[in-house]
Amino acid sequence: MPRFDSVLFDLDGTLTDPRIAITTSMAHALAELGVTAPSLDELIWCIGPPLRQNFARLLGSERTHLVEAAVEIYYRRYEREGVRETLAYPGVDTMLRQLRCTGASIYLATSKFVGHAEQVLDAFSLRQYFTNVFGSGRDGALADKTELVRFILKEIASRKDRAVMIGDREHDTIGGKAKRIYTIGVTYGYGSRAELESAGAGAICDSPDEILALLI
Repeated sequence: MPRFDSVLFDLDGTLTDPRIAITTSMAHALAELGVTAPSLDELIWCIGPPLRQNFARLLGSERTHLVEAAVEIYYRRYEREGVRETLAYPGVDTMLRQLRCTGASIYLATSKFVGHAEQVLDAFSLRQYFTNVFGSGRDGALADKTELVRFILKEIASRKDRAVMIGDREHDTIGGKAKRIYTIGVTYGYGSRAELESAGAGAICDSPDEILALLI
């Protein structure tokens, strides 16, 4: 396996566990709009895809006019409670620190609103390891992982054969493969091994330690 100079990490389900923060904020937004929300367990699928895409699916075609309102309600609750409800996966800090020591440049590549992503990284003292943080705009720009990876590679001027995308959902693998960079899927997040294999992940890891061993 080639040595990677540019390492792109997804956030939710890859570096941190956002289950409570995301599912509770989704349910809260729906309730505020008078829409009966599924149970929190039934909202786990919302971890990974772009936020507006999730609300469009939950609200249905007859309520598409409520998507933007739902997003704003979600944002307000997440900004109050989201970081406090998020957990860091064990081993992530050590993985990032040791990876940074190899000289690799580490980038965040998340569909999450970039302002929220920065808050999460700061809360767990992980921001120090990242050369730059990339995410979606508050308006949803660059929420699509393929578009985001394309944008990042252009911004950092990385050789495609020296870049890798790491994430827990098929969106991460699809986004990386669309730009012909190597992809690594992780199973400890919210995508199954079957999902990652079907998307064509180049390798699959079960822990941050396995990611580190693969990269160095």
